[in-house]
Amino acid sequence: MTSYAFIDGIGIALIAVMVFLLIRLWIKDRLERWGRELTQETDNRLRGAGEKLDSIQHEQQHLLSRLERLERAVNELSSRLSQPKSAA
Repeated sequence: MTSYAFIDGIGIALIAVMVFLLIRLWIKDRLERWGRELTQETDNRLRGAGEKLDSIQHEQQHLLSRLERLERAVNELSSRLSQPKSAA
């Protein structure tokens, strides 16, 4: 009878190890898939943020260019106004 208990114990231990390994494989697969999805989502968000930053930078350059033109126009107008009027 003790030999049957020993065999039953070994069988139960093997089943437990197999169940453990199956759960481990399932969890490993889920974690790898989750990691890939997280990496892809992060890459997409970084790409989107980069595009937004590029757009903002382009708009800033455009605004700076317009500001420089405005500054030149104000300076030109100021210099015209400060010139003495010549009698005609």
